[in-house]
Amino acid sequence: MKKLVVSIMTSALLLVGINWNTDSIVEAQTAPSIYTSQSAVSKVVKPKTVASSTKVATSSKTKEPMKVNYSTLMQSSGWQSKVNNGKTSGAVGKGKRLEAIKIELSNPEFKGGITYQTNVQSKGWLGWKSNGQVSGTQGESKRLEAIKVKLTGEMEKKYDVYYRVHSETFGWQGWAKNGEAAGTVGFGFRLEGIEVKLVKKGNKAPGTINNIFRDGNKKYVDAKGKGLIKGSNNKIYHIPNSQYYKATTKPKAMFTTEVQAIKAGYRPAK
Repeated sequence: MKKLVVSIMTSALLLVGINWNTDSIVEAQTAPSIYTSQSAVSKVVKPKTVASSTKVATSSKTKEPMKVNYSTLMQSSGWQSKVNNGKTSGAVGKGKRLEAIKIELSNPEFKGGITYQTNVQSKGWLGWKSNGQVSGTQGESKRLEAIKVKLTGEMEKKYDVYYRVHSETFGWQGWAKNGEAAGTVGFGFRLEGIEVKLVKKGNKAPGTINNIFRDGNKKYVDAKGKGLIKGSNNKIYHIPNSQYYKATTKPKAMFTTEVQAIKAGYRPAK
């Protein structure tokens, strides 16, 4: 009898063990694996992180800034290297004339361009040129005497273009802007250098805006036609409203035009 009871109990225990093991196997197969999940997440996240980094690197690339570029054709030296944003093109102090010029915008912030017109020895004012075209003459040995520059399109509304020239005898003149004449006419003086600069609309000029243009044949006379240009004892002449005009109280001579004063052996005041 005891043997029978023991046999029944052993069989029962074996059945429980089998069920327990089966449940454990099923449980092990159906339970989510922490390591597998983390690996899967890692595989998904990693490509996203790399893609994100690539996107950031691409967007951090900065566009080249806007520039006004210009080059001049100089006597006996040919075309000079391109310069930009207020740097000098030409050869100041070497007594060489500028004969032609090219001006252009690179990477403009708005739609539009740049156009310019030159005054050439014995030819006067030439037609307008734009965006890198040649203004002036080549192979004719003729000097530039004056220039006008202006912007076009949307650029004209957002920016001012300033420019100044270095003229024979007068040296650096004031900053002209937006189509004003810069340089001289009537004297036969050559342009020797030029600087061009873009300034946001309404901002200050790069320097003085006085004495930007001189017409040698302009008449300075009173109501009776008497000349108002004063020639001093040291052979310097002064035009009305210039710095030392009022201080020159005992002029040695009076002239109606600047060209007349120069022909008489007087030189302009600086």
